[in-house]
Amino acid sequence: MNFDDTIDMVSKTANENYTSLRKLAEINLNSWDQLVNKQMEVMKRCFETTAKTAEIGKDTKRVDEFFSKQADLARELSEQLVEGNQQVMNILNKTREEYQAWVEAGAAKAKSQLEQVTPAKTKKAA
Repeated sequence: MNFDDTIDMVSKTANENYTSLRKLAEINLNSWDQLVNKQMEVMKRCFETTAKTAEIGKDTKRVDEFFSKQADLARELSEQLVEGNQQVMNILNKTREEYQAWVEAGAAKAKSQLEQVTPAKTKKAA
């Protein structure tokens, strides 16, 4: 392997590594965006439930009726939160799969690059 071949290989490897890191950044950014959106949905639901509770307190005359309506709101919120948690788990599972594919692609690429360099050194030694 001469100097030009070495420079070409280093340049090619640098470009491939840059592309690989951009893919990792895309995975991270996409996951972050989805998780932040879910967090905003949760906060919005909590604030809406608080506002509804205040409305119930303002409009309800009897304490038992207030507690009953408040329990209904709490049950509704908890169901929404469970659904939101399932969606977050789906996001995290998808992200894990994307990370795994990224690592596997990187390992395959590294193996390929190593195989390109290794035979050249082995032939020279023989």
